[in-house]
Amino acid sequence: MKNITIAICTRNRIADITKCIESISKQVGLNCEVEVLIVDDGDIQKEQLHLFEVMLSKIKCMKLSYFKKLKGGVWCSRVECVKIAAHEIILYLDDDVELDDPYYISKLLKNYDNDASLAGVGGIAKGLYSSKIANVLGVATFQMSSSLGKLSKSGLAGSIANWNKAKSVFETEFFHGCNMSFKKSSLKDMKPLSWMGNYAVGDDLYMCYYASNYGRLVIDPGLKIIHHESPQSRDKAEKVSKAKVVNHYYFLKMKQAGILNYGALIWTMLYLIVKEIIKKNNDATLGYLKGVKFLLFSKKETL
Repeated sequence: MKNITIAICTRNRIADITKCIESISKQVGLNCEVEVLIVDDGDIQKEQLHLFEVMLSKIKCMKLSYFKKLKGGVWCSRVECVKIAAHEIILYLDDDVELDDPYYISKLLKNYDNDASLAGVGGIAKGLYSSKIANVLGVATFQMSSSLGKLSKSGLAGSIANWNKAKSVFETEFFHGCNMSFKKSSLKDMKPLSWMGNYAVGDDLYMCYYASNYGRLVIDPGLKIIHHESPQSRDKAEKVSKAKVVNHYYFLKMKQAGILNYGALIWTMLYLIVKEIIKKNNDATLGYLKGVKFLLFSKKETL
């Protein structure tokens, strides 16, 4: 069985990351080395780190590594993990995730052991659901594809809402950022990107794009986690909404998408603008409007 680094990028969520690490410490059936790597944008105290070490010491093959970043931002944390991870397989977990299957790591690594062509293996967050009406609307507004593993024409990953319906492993173009793994070698092209800054919306899409150049990506529906996701971002809605437009534009550009894809992105954003206006979310509306203005009129960076 291959060795694995579990990378947790975090910022001032002590209660959440404590639950995450506690769930990791309950894994069984391991025949490998496990590095739990915390990449910190916040301020975790030494006493807290010691408690994490005590939790993980229950399993002899686990060890804790800690890296305090000087430059903030999730994307920079993702890139840093590739540089410093001790092992070839990197499992990225959000700090607000729990592994409720004690055999999760063993199941994940079995995918890599059984198929050398894999560059990455993703899992599923419990509780995601999309109704038939929501699916029709999602496809019509290019927020999702009619295929489980396909991105929409505008580059959005809305199809993720239907992944809990899957019964077997399937090929995919994208992962759920809270629960995704890669071979470290498949992410060697990752680099800092100026537009990804603090609002790294769609960072998982970029990572999957890089990795897909070196092998296949699959979703194993047996790799389920509990995601205690906050209904609202900790960052300002205006900046997050604008970043959603800007980051997806550059993602399409990286993929050398056609004019129809950019048209689909504008259509999606116009729908989201109307949606936020109806909900009276003024900050989000303004962010999307600024994003569309960027798409239509602003000077773009070269890749």
